[in-house]
Amino acid sequence: MTDSTEVDELVVTELSDAESTALEAGRTESVDLSDVAVTRATLEPGWGTEDGHGETELDYCQNAHDIYVVSGTLGLELDDGTRTEIAAGCAATIPPGHHGWTVGDERLVYLEFDPSEQP
Repeated sequence: MTDSTEVDELVVTELSDAESTALEAGRTESVDLSDVAVTRATLEPGWGTEDGHGETELDYCQNAHDIYVVSGTLGLELDDGTRTEIAAGCAATIPPGHHGWTVGDERLVYLEFDPSEQP
């Protein structure tokens, strides 16, 4: 594997020391590395909706995401009606136009990788 990325310095940081955002049913912690932001999302059972449908029309997320599921399972519905589950140990690229939820009674933890905008 050829890596064309040049790294000028070693960057080590702990997500526990990161910028944290409280959510209604969980939290996120984010750090910026040299060319990527890494976010850990910790989401409790009941985050989103169990069946992917609330009492009102869904607002589908319009952002793309590159994730790795550490534990638990992410339920996902795309705006075209496609439904899937992404389990621990799986990496995924999620396109814009989706809705997610924690499946079952296990806490969902995933890492998201967001490349920084290059000048």
